[in-house]
Amino acid sequence: MSNKRPTPKLSSIDELLLLSQGPNLTTSSPENSGVTSLLLSSLIPFHKHPFKLYEGKKLDDLIESVLENGVLIPVIVRPLEQDSFEILSGHNRVNAAKAAGLLHIPSIVKEHLTEAEAVIIVVDTNFHQRSIQDMLPSELARALQMQLEACKEAKQKQSKMSEIEKAQFTSNDKENGEGVPVGHPGKSVDEVSEKNDMSPTNIKRYLRLNHLLPELMERVDQGEIKLRPAVDLSYLKREEQQTVESLIHGQGYKVDMKKSELLRAKSENRNLTEQAASAILSGESSRKPKNKVPAPFKLKHKVYAKYFSPESKATEVEEIIDKALTLYFSLQSEPEQHPLIEEEEI
Repeated sequence: MSNKRPTPKLSSIDELLLLSQGPNLTTSSPENSGVTSLLLSSLIPFHKHPFKLYEGKKLDDLIESVLENGVLIPVIVRPLEQDSFEILSGHNRVNAAKAAGLLHIPSIVKEHLTEAEAVIIVVDTNFHQRSIQDMLPSELARALQMQLEACKEAKQKQSKMSEIEKAQFTSNDKENGEGVPVGHPGKSVDEVSEKNDMSPTNIKRYLRLNHLLPELMERVDQGEIKLRPAVDLSYLKREEQQTVESLIHGQGYKVDMKKSELLRAKSENRNLTEQAASAILSGESSRKPKNKVPAPFKLKHKVYAKYFSPESKATEVEEIIDKALTLYFSLQSEPEQHPLIEEEEI
């Protein structure tokens, strides 16, 4: 049986983080603001965790810190069935504590959370603890998508509650114009933008990355494909994205803004064939056609001085050269004439 106790509902992520910095975090006394100690074996990862966990040196450093100081910031969990708990914040701390040989970990148990509230804790605590610049594009894209969906769910719930409250007003209240205005809910993207101090345009760009094939998303994470070209690729159909990925993998092609825009335009016109994609990615479709007109040149003075006197006019020289070239090329095109040689009779 786990050492679980209900905790008071906190009003914000900031309050949760403030609580998590309190002293003596391994006990569950009232003066410690609801922090309790849970068995590590009873904790399971969040079912839609969008962030990659620490590996290598990062994980080793965290394990060393836990060995020296213990877990200083409690994890945040919600109760599940059979005395198990789902981790909302602290996946890396849990992994480090297990690797360090600990059996228990200081925890904040959040009761009666909706799925949207749980998602908000998962995403917002990570945004508080890490900068956006430290996140991989794929992590940020998934986290923003989860945050957006949670905001939409919260708005729908708020809208329903407002309708119920509005329905409870009497006719006198309506006639007098009294009551609580519902107000404009605003756009969910704008809410996510304000929450993370990112422009709505950038939010929408990262959200588009969720439409990429995993292989192309990995290339974005590795820096092979930049954000803006990746957004263009996200508008391609799945089979078209697979074609692009196969060409990149097989031929080593690079994708820049110009190529991605051409690919997207071809896709929108429904003619992005494998041949067209290859021509775009190889750069062939962007190459200027070779000029069929010979390059201009100057005839050296010592060449035409052999044939013309100083008194010759330029127009006369040009006319004679034109006639000479005409005669020359006409002779070149005629079949070579060989005289018939008759065998001498003996």
